[in-house]
Amino acid sequence: MKKYLLWLSVVLATLFLSNCVSLLGGLQGSLYTDVVENATIINKDASEKEGLGTKTGEACATAYLGLVATGNAGIKAAAQKGNINNVRALDYKMNSILGSVLVTKCTIVHGD
Repeated sequence: MKKYLLWLSVVLATLFLSNCVSLLGGLQGSLYTDVVENATIINKDASEKEGLGTKTGEACATAYLGLVATGNAGIKAAAQKGNINNVRALDYKMNSILGSVLVTKCTIVHGD
């Protein structure tokens, strides 16, 4: 029984400590995460002059228990969903519950 509790403690500690940094390179909480991070501005001059665009598109992929992942979180999929022909900026959004129990990563594109 003691071996089982020790093994369980090591596994839980590893899970919680490994979730301190997200795949996005930013913050990720062990219990819950809801973060949006700026990725890049494609055409800085045009974006400063005209803004990020009038349209937004979002595409997501989801992982379950760190075992199965599905979805298309690509830039092209997000642009198609937002009916965007000219992508000006990208953001990434990540939501997670209990580290890797349920993780959703989305790409958000802005443009016209």
